[in-house]
Amino acid sequence: MKITAANIESALGTLRNLPTPVSGWEVETGVDSTDAPAVWVWGYLTDEEVDFETRSRLRDMVRDLVRRETESAIWVYVRFRGASEAA
Repeated sequence: MKITAANIESALGTLRNLPTPVSGWEVETGVDSTDAPAVWVWGYLTDEEVDFETRSRLRDMVRDLVRRETESAIWVYVRFRGASEAA
């Protein structure tokens, strides 16, 4: 993998025109259960009651950005948590 979790997290901070506010990101890199390179992204949503369509649009934005940053068709797992769950 060409990029670190910190690099991806930094790039996520540059996303603009998000369909819902995100208070922060958590990123991990590694291999998934199939031994394929993967990235796990958790977005902390300011509004914890975001509808499915909005989450789907945001998920697509995150996946597109990570694939651009890593320059590969890497598996990107995106999940959302409420801002109150941030560490």
